[in-house]
Amino acid sequence: MTTQPLRPGPLARRRMARLAQSDAAAVHDGSAPAAEGTTPTIAALQARADGFARREEQRFFRAMRRELTEHRMVTAALRADLDAYEDRLDRLSEADRLRIADGPGPAFEELRRLERRIRRAHRRSDELSALINTRFTAAQLRAARMFDRSDERAAVYWGALRRATAGRVAPQPPGLRRAGWLTSRSTAVDALHPIAPHEADHRRTDAPA
Repeated sequence: MTTQPLRPGPLARRRMARLAQSDAAAVHDGSAPAAEGTTPTIAALQARADGFARREEQRFFRAMRRELTEHRMVTAALRADLDAYEDRLDRLSEADRLRIADGPGPAFEELRRLERRIRRAHRRSDELSALINTRFTAAQLRAARMFDRSDERAAVYWGALRRATAGRVAPQPPGLRRAGWLTSRSTAVDALHPIAPHEADHRRTDAPA
């Protein structure tokens, strides 16, 4: 993916000019469209970009179905283990809480077992989150790239339309609307499985070492 600005090629420019000439017939004298108005060509560019974005979103969910399912299962098991760990921890005295690593008896053994399971679940959850979010970001970038390309074509088309109508359309083309999943700042995992407050606190402070 290049960092250079997207520029429609000669063929695309000629096609946009032809469409502008065709659409200019619909713009009558003294009835210039509003700035937020649209034309069949703008609507077609919007529909094409929307369709590409939907396909990218569906392709992501199909490709990551197994990982998303596993992440849900790992997250559910992790939350259950955290609840059990905190419940057993609350039953201990302040002195016993300092002896979890080497304390004798079934209660301490159960706590150590839960700690091991929680550590494993945290590691696997982090691995899955990284993989899912990387693939999701790649899908976002591909879909956004299509919208960028459509924006460039809309700009070329709108300039030709203004020339063909002697400036009787708005100075700027209507902005193409991005799908919500392309503009959200949250990651795929954050949106699908928000971390419970007690789990976030456990990650930050007293997660088993």
